[in-house]
Amino acid sequence: MTSRTDKYIAPFCVAGVGLLCLASPLFLNLGTQMPDYLASQQLASQQEQQRKELIERKKTSDRVKQTGLPIVGNTHTLTDYLDSPDKLPNIPKTVLNRYATTQAWVFDASDQCIGRIIKGNFISKHNSPSTCKALPNNGTR
Repeated sequence: MTSRTDKYIAPFCVAGVGLLCLASPLFLNLGTQMPDYLASQQLASQQEQQRKELIERKKTSDRVKQTGLPIVGNTHTLTDYLDSPDKLPNIPKTVLNRYATTQAWVFDASDQCIGRIIKGNFISKHNSPSTCKALPNNGTR
């Protein structure tokens, strides 16, 4: 009686593959590389989120420029003053101090640009003619 050894080849191959799977951490060091991989994936997702935010900010900025409206937070309106080159507005120190670290456009009661507050100093368009030229819509709101 002869026995065929062919029938033992397939189970032997399956057992060999199983042993390779069990021994693979010894050869591949995946355990020590996993924290680095997770950190790189987290960094990549954060960068992608920042890119999306920047794109949205650019779209918003372009839309604001297209409409020609200044940002509301960067404007100050004097309701009791109409533009006159003879009489400059009297802006209280509290208003100037509010914009000590930033800059703001100043408008009169008719929504005409009369100047700008830069670092707490008021610059009139009558003293510096180019002050309101940077504002879209030729100095109106």
